[in-house]
Amino acid sequence: TLHGADHIGVAKAMNNIGLVYDAKNDYHLAMKYHKEAYRLRRLNLGDDHPKVASSLDNIAGLHQKQKSNEKALKCLKESLRIRTLKLGKDHLEVGTTLFGMGIIFCDMGNLDKAMECYNASLSIRRRKLGRSSVEVAQTLHNMGSVYALKCDYGKALQHWKSSLDKYREAGLSDDHHMVACTLGNIQMAENLLEESD
Repeated sequence: TLHGADHIGVAKAMNNIGLVYDAKNDYHLAMKYHKEAYRLRRLNLGDDHPKVASSLDNIAGLHQKQKSNEKALKCLKESLRIRTLKLGKDHLEVGTTLFGMGIIFCDMGNLDKAMECYNASLSIRRRKLGRSSVEVAQTLHNMGSVYALKCDYGKALQHWKSSLDKYREAGLSDDHHMVACTLGNIQMAENLLEESD
């Protein structure tokens, strides 16, 4: 193993500093530290280590926040390859990466690909976390949003109501921001469906 500035412990510190700057919305400095963590993890652990995939997810998140969706997607595809290879296609972290890819595809207007990623993520999350988890609720919520973008408000409403049930079953109250957002979307879909009758 390497010692000094290239030690794996330094990678963890760099990653944590990157997370702090990300939380402060200083994406330039966050990117600098996450890229250094990525470099050190590859150097110490090899290109296909799950921690390398975690660094790629962090970098992808920063690219997304800066509207660099193509770069974000490239990072997430490599993360997906590593996680599928090292952890197996049904691992929860694979589901997390697929969820992230769904968000990017949706942002890019590729709604069919977004739905494909969300469906795959939902399948993994249901198997690993049960049917009533916040992660399952989030995935259903985002699927509802894809249907809304396709102007299929019936299916959007169905997914948002299912999402709301899962949030409540997971113990979130109606004043939680994710629940409040879902309630607002349900109201919007119901209004649009009434207008179209």
